[in-house]
Amino acid sequence: MIGTRIGNYEITSELAQGGMGAVYRGRHINLPREVVVKSILLSSFPPSAREHLKARFVREAYIQSQFDHPNIVRVYEFFTTDENYYLVMEFIDGMSLRDLGKRRGAIDAAHAVPLFKQALAALDYAHHFGFVDESGRQLKGIIHRDIKPANMMLDGKGRLKITDFGIVKLAGESTMTRTGFNPGTVDYMSPEQIRGLEIDARSDLYSLGVTFYEMLAGRLPFLPSETGSEYEVLKGHMELAPPPLSGIKAGIPEGLAAQVMRALAKRPEDRFQSAGEWLDAMLEGEARGFASTGAARQAMQPPTELFDKAATTPATTPMPQASNPTEVYVPAGVTMQAPTARSSPSRFAFIASGGVLLAAVTVAGIIFVPQSEEPMPQAATAPRAADPVTSAPPVMEEARENAALKAARDAEQEERYPAAIRLFEEYMRANPEAPDYPAVRNHVADLKKFNGLLAIAKTFMEKGDYVEARKDYAEALRLRPDSKLARDGLAAAEAALKPRS
Repeated sequence: MIGTRIGNYEITSELAQGGMGAVYRGRHINLPREVVVKSILLSSFPPSAREHLKARFVREAYIQSQFDHPNIVRVYEFFTTDENYYLVMEFIDGMSLRDLGKRRGAIDAAHAVPLFKQALAALDYAHHFGFVDESGRQLKGIIHRDIKPANMMLDGKGRLKITDFGIVKLAGESTMTRTGFNPGTVDYMSPEQIRGLEIDARSDLYSLGVTFYEMLAGRLPFLPSETGSEYEVLKGHMELAPPPLSGIKAGIPEGLAAQVMRALAKRPEDRFQSAGEWLDAMLEGEARGFASTGAARQAMQPPTELFDKAATTPATTPMPQASNPTEVYVPAGVTMQAPTARSSPSRFAFIASGGVLLAAVTVAGIIFVPQSEEPMPQAATAPRAADPVTSAPPVMEEARENAALKAARDAEQEERYPAAIRLFEEYMRANPEAPDYPAVRNHVADLKKFNGLLAIAKTFMEKGDYVEARKDYAEALRLRPDSKLARDGLAAAEAALKPRS
């Protein structure tokens, strides 16, 4: 490919190579512009998937090209041929937060905070971004769904841009988006994303909290087992409290640690409700020195000294494995909270004093959020103690005449659990004062736990970890002995573990 021309761009070097595509460095043949060219090799995908892949590729390029901000990883052009698709993007000469963490380990708060103010500003922009899709529909709000250090790029001046090279899987990348699973990386996934439920902006904030935790502590909050199994990671995100930052690394300001732990709350309603709210809290905490004990204020400066320009290499972010190309639309009545006029003077001071609002986001697996006047939904309460959920609470039988509940119950009986959960929650949002609200809420909590076990078990089956899959299917079957999905899954896992004669 070196020396090949693609449109007005010449390929100058290869940055990464994989079985389903590659990433190249290139330059415009007439303009002084260096670019990254992402190539997707169509022959790597089954024929049945190619038309859908092409439609998704065109949509993503169309939407991402509308970002026009100095800190967005911009899309300049895209090309389609019979064998390959090419996306021409802005080139960033620097490194990712993942690479920075590998080089330096834990990063002092004084250096980490400026980076995360930029990340929060970028997400705040993205979550409220208005755009037009290729069919002309006016839409608003983009959720990243794969926030992690590898998707945060830094140039030589410490400026951060959120990106994602999407779709193509590169050789040697171990933390990939799971085929057939939600887009995202297990180490950074929110509990609701792991369970396969609909997500909103607060899921991105959870993933950013994991990323921030890792930068400050030098390790993830939940680690895989010694055998490399991800079961402990998944269980940690869904059920366990992260180890306190103060017990891992000394010197992290108390107020800053509290913000990170809030972002890692299991229930979305217990987190910051928007990136703008968290940014306001961070600016206020920074102004107060982040410490409630009267400790001296730390000087939070842009981390340009973290980088040795001579040591940096052209930045490339490995591209996650192809994920389910179905766009997910948040149901009517669900919207991202719009920025309010309450923004504090400190936030505007941050903008006016040269802290650039960085607005960059991935479009691989994005969620389009239609505009609405309804408030953000309340998530269900944390699951109760595990009791068998073999039938609905009696109050649901009494409310059978309610059409919304009947639709939810029908979906549950058909073992379409994500749909059932969504329908139950729609009923809860529409009937917050209903007498059966507590019973429905508890039932939803049980369904979420059960559905989460099925989702995790399926993930382990796909990666060949049949021992862990068997554990989760068995636990799911204990909760719902009548579930054919759990029963068949357990049988498949046990069959895979039997020695072949």
